[in-house]
Amino acid sequence: MNRKKRVLYFMPDPPLRKDHGCRTRTLQFLEYFESRSAFFEVDFMSVKEVAGWNQFDDNAFKQRFPDYGLYVGVTKMPRKNKFRYYFKWKLTNFFRKRKLLSGRSPIVDHTNSYLQNQFDQILQKNKYDIIIISYVTWANLICDNPYLNEAKLIIDTHDFMTVQFKERSGFKLGPTLEREIELLSMFDEVWSISMDEYYLFSQFLTAKHRFVPVMFGNTHKSMDEVRSNRKYDLIYVASDNPNNKSSINWFFEQVYPMLPKDLKICVIGLICNHFPNYPNVEKHLFVDDLHDYYSNANMAICPMLEGTGIKVKVVEAMSFGLPVVCNLRGLDGIPLKFDNGCLRGDTPGMFAAYIVKLVEDSQYRNMVASQAKATFNRFFSLNKGYDNLDSIFELSKCADSKTKTTLRTIPKQTLRKPTCVDQGVTG
Repeated sequence: MNRKKRVLYFMPDPPLRKDHGCRTRTLQFLEYFESRSAFFEVDFMSVKEVAGWNQFDDNAFKQRFPDYGLYVGVTKMPRKNKFRYYFKWKLTNFFRKRKLLSGRSPIVDHTNSYLQNQFDQILQKNKYDIIIISYVTWANLICDNPYLNEAKLIIDTHDFMTVQFKERSGFKLGPTLEREIELLSMFDEVWSISMDEYYLFSQFLTAKHRFVPVMFGNTHKSMDEVRSNRKYDLIYVASDNPNNKSSINWFFEQVYPMLPKDLKICVIGLICNHFPNYPNVEKHLFVDDLHDYYSNANMAICPMLEGTGIKVKVVEAMSFGLPVVCNLRGLDGIPLKFDNGCLRGDTPGMFAAYIVKLVEDSQYRNMVASQAKATFNRFFSLNKGYDNLDSIFELSKCADSKTKTTLRTIPKQTLRKPTCVDQGVTG
């Protein structure tokens, strides 16, 4: 049997906090590698300052993935020895930025010489077959790196960063897009979570480019269930990032007044801190498991005015067979733009009208829900996702398919109750 492939997976966020879609995606990949432990050995590297990696994150990761190596890098350079700080790190970082043109680059470079040194030490300690980097803003970790040892370099883009920076002072589309493509071109493979970004990047990249969507287990209940007995008319799950804040304000200020006052609405996540209380709105800042909430809702909403990538909350709702009311940005990344289980309402009136129609017309609601189920099964199911990754990593060439580790349900881990920085929702 061929030796196991060694993987270094870099993602700056803590993957066991499921309060952002990017973290959910990372957890899904880590679980995939775990299900294929006969073929992979995995080391994971995160960054302490990005989300305040703490002892809970450390314990949660080691408990959940005891066989994985864990490295938590830091970007803050030590200042105890001022001479060493200025000449070893500060000056080194200055020349690093000059070399990488990051001082003039429209795409922010989140790396620095201190973190680079830690990354390089890991590469010198271990020889990797595959290195996966999350986000183009961390791409410079592999730029002209002498310690890569011919590893296959993969970047998981997560987002179209040119759009993320368009509100920055002095933004210019041409140089920003050119720089993003230049950074992506350093890799052997580029992964896009969004079909829209796959189409865009593939026009400019010579590197192999793949659509690698988010994936969920098929957790929805039977469509024959009487939906009128469910507790909530609609559910919304979101973190408190800037795009979600502006979107939830749009919903409650412009859409909500048009809705029947007896609708039962459930909102989950830190977004609850950013809109007033309403008598028919149930708020949950943190929940450990979304299953019971989605299973007790008739539809999901995704008001999204800005953003890139794919809205993980939309796919997650589809996995439960829920119709989704959204606007144009809520459809980002979905391969099918029509008859896909999502109803697009770009104006407050249209958005409200679709919600009311789904509430009042059970036959229509079940039809749209069936479309959501079909779209999910076609593109986002766990089996489809794992088969796609098996093909990418050429596992069929490593062993006969009958010898592959079978998919299994990952057992829930018993952890202490989350604190204010440890959430259990996706958004």
